Amino acid sequence: MTLIYPILFAAICAVIEFIRIMKSWGVPNVNKLWTVTIGAVFFGLSIALSVGYYDNILLYHVVIYAMYFAACRGLIYDILLNILRGLPVGYKSKSTNSKIDQMLIKFDFWLFKAFYLVLGILSGLLWIRLK
Repeated sequence: MTLIYPILFAAICAVIEFIRIMKSWGVPNVNKLWTVTIGAVFFGLSIALSVGYYDNILLYHVVIYAMYFAACRGLIYDILLNILRGLPVGYKSKSTNSKIDQMLIKFDFWLFKAFYLVLGILSGLLWIRLK
């Protein structure tokens, strides 16, 4: 059950970002901060909801869960946001101001998704094993 929270929150983040884009909320150079802040809040909620099932949580538990959370976001967020915006699933904006996004544009969209899938499976299995 605890592995569903990151999936759910990644989808909610994509919907919030879609609404933000459609309503033109935010200002240039602050939009990434908004997205990262929402993601951090949802990670906090996700780990808090998940930790309730365990008596002892250690740093490595949080690290494993963070990897799983990042994998879920990487798999779900971009794809769902593109679908909501009516864009091709593998769409990558060429006109981004983000230095990180400009660097990542050079890499294949589906290669990153494959990486996130492997990361999600491995960290999810580790998390389940920790129970």
